[in-house]
Amino acid sequence: MCKVCTSHINGRAFHPCSVRVGDLAKTDRVTTIEGLPGESPGPGLHPLQQAWLDHDVAQCGYCQPGQVMAAVALVRKVRREKREIKEKDLDAIRNICRCGTDSRIREAIEQGARHMR
Repeated sequence: MCKVCTSHINGRAFHPCSVRVGDLAKTDRVTTIEGLPGESPGPGLHPLQQAWLDHDVAQCGYCQPGQVMAAVALVRKVRREKREIKEKDLDAIRNICRCGTDSRIREAIEQGARHMR
């Protein structure tokens, strides 16, 4: 329920705590927060991870991996739909965060989206 474990299967967000390993196909590509930089151009962090640092989003850090992974999946989704991110899209990210950095999270998502390929 907390979505801290949010990862990707084939580029789309999922919650590993609610999916049995046996339900994955051998061809499924699972990406965790640690593998995210490998999906970005050049060395270094993924653009959304860098945006998180640039906007000083993290407080306690508990929700950050899930937030970043949900944000990357959101950006990919809206791009597939050939549209811009809307406020209601940002509202739909329901990962638990109690630190109150919502405005910085939104700013980081918008910055990171501009730098994602």
